[in-house]
Amino acid sequence: MSAAAKRIAEEFKKMVKEKLGMVPPHIEAMCDNASGVVAPFVRMYGAAMGPGKLDPKTKELIGLALACALGCTHCMTWHTIMALEHGATKEEIFEVLGVVAVMTGGPGIVTWSEPVIQVLKQKGLL
Repeated sequence: MSAAAKRIAEEFKKMVKEKLGMVPPHIEAMCDNASGVVAPFVRMYGAAMGPGKLDPKTKELIGLALACALGCTHCMTWHTIMALEHGATKEEIFEVLGVVAVMTGGPGIVTWSEPVIQVLKQKGLL
């Protein structure tokens, strides 16, 4: 693994800790043992989620919708935090959850909103 990939993986772990308050063991293991895979993902995320024709808040809300639809709890938590950091409101997040519910049915209401609600509570928005 290249030194550059290891550096990017270490920076990623620091950012995850800053955002989540901890680094989940599976993320730490991937960064420590597969930095050659993690580094390109981190670069792709930055390129895709940065400013463009769509602003970062909109991109994070899209990411949140997709994370919910795919059922990735870690991604739901991440994109909720990032959407809030980019200025999303509680109301916008609940609109996203509404669209997810329409597109996915019961799981969109019953299961996939749970990590999002937890973040909103932690941030004092509920």
